[in-house]
Amino acid sequence: MSQVDRGAPKEEEAWAAVLAAWGDEAAHRAYLSRLSDLEGLARAGARYRAVLAERPGDPVATRFRDEIVKRATVVGLSSLPRTAPPPPREGLRRKLVIAASISLGSAAVWAAWRLYQAVTGNPP
Repeated sequence: MSQVDRGAPKEEEAWAAVLAAWGDEAAHRAYLSRLSDLEGLARAGARYRAVLAERPGDPVATRFRDEIVKRATVVGLSSLPRTAPPPPREGLRRKLVIAASISLGSAAVWAAWRLYQAVTGNPP
């Protein structure tokens, strides 16, 4: 007997408890708290969809179906592989700023020297 088969009766019992206390939010929350993987959330979602097929617009089924979608989204996104962002290109920016500073500084020194020569009358 597989692990899924052994867990099925417990899941059936938990769902039966939810159906017996349909208006009790705590019963729904307790049922959903047992589910931590996408497979379990898919089964629960199918159960709430079945209720909605029998009773379209049921506010409790709609609410907890939406809750399952949110939880499944979180579980799915958390299972995506993460990659490190590319290293910042601060090295290039820093080099450009230093080069511009040197260029402007050199131009300022040259202009000051030319101004000094013009004021003092020294030939270039």
